[in-house]
Amino acid sequence: MQWSMKEKITRRGGKFSRFLTIVLLVTILAVQPVTATTYISVEPIPNRDVVGENALAMILTVGYPNLELWSNRLLNDCGIVQNVIDTLASNGAISTVNPSNTRFLVAAGGFEAVTNPTYVLTVQDSGPNAVSAIDIDILDNALGYVLSQGGTVHFSPDNAKAYDFSLDYAVVTFAGALFGVQAKGFFDYLGTIDPALWSGTFAGFTQIDFQDSPTNNSMLFLKPATTKQQFITGLSAAAGTTPGATYVTLNNHNQPTTAKAGVAFPGNDWIAFPDGSQYLAKLGNPSPKLLNELAALRQSHLQAVTNLLNAIEKGQVTVYLKNQFKCPRQLSLE
Repeated sequence: MQWSMKEKITRRGGKFSRFLTIVLLVTILAVQPVTATTYISVEPIPNRDVVGENALAMILTVGYPNLELWSNRLLNDCGIVQNVIDTLASNGAISTVNPSNTRFLVAAGGFEAVTNPTYVLTVQDSGPNAVSAIDIDILDNALGYVLSQGGTVHFSPDNAKAYDFSLDYAVVTFAGALFGVQAKGFFDYLGTIDPALWSGTFAGFTQIDFQDSPTNNSMLFLKPATTKQQFITGLSAAAGTTPGATYVTLNNHNQPTTAKAGVAFPGNDWIAFPDGSQYLAKLGNPSPKLLNELAALRQSHLQAVTNLLNAIEKGQVTVYLKNQFKCPRQLSLE
């Protein structure tokens, strides 16, 4: 077949146009910033070794919705997390955390059959304006200390080598917004399918905004002390029988599998180390001023816990949380 000069130019032009398009796409992809995410999860409900078994049991009796409201009041009215960030930054302990790379909210977190509200921080850990790994570790340990936690967690689903060790995980997403009570309900339902994935050793989840979902509509489950196959089978069965839920960690054949996350579990034994020194030892070389300020924040948080317990004892939790809640007076930070 013979082509006219115009036809040849047109055909070549089409090829050239496609070539330019490919080059442009490659260029765009090459210059796009590659970012990854670390999640930090720290509960505001203190460890039983700090407040006592009876006090903790009393706190848990008020139910998830009330505890979620209390956690939100502490976060939004009192600025408990932001105060920790500001204190660390003003004392030079961290330098890379800012509002454009770190956001936080109250979400659900489950561990060994119990689901509580937790402060989940979503942290950009790579690319331009990233938070450094050392700052993530310091922030997590400082929050664990201020909130009197026996243990916290930070993990990167994007980098299996990011922290202390790697651990299998899987993600279940939900259509639309996922509320904390719904996340708790799914975790409890998972326990009816396989108790080892609910109440077993290290069984738990963190509610996250997986892949930048604006509705925080995912639950990331770290593999508990079970086999990988038991974990996959039980969790995928729960997702497959829950309307709106989807098991999204799939292999190349579109079958349920797991991925690897880099994980760290900072913690403190409050009986052996009642001053929280296991957390404080991870803050680098903290100045006396920083230690005093963090201690004051911790005492303010414990005062908030005492106020909640008083409301529970008086049978006035709902009234207290809605109309009478006040942020504890900050102790002197001089």
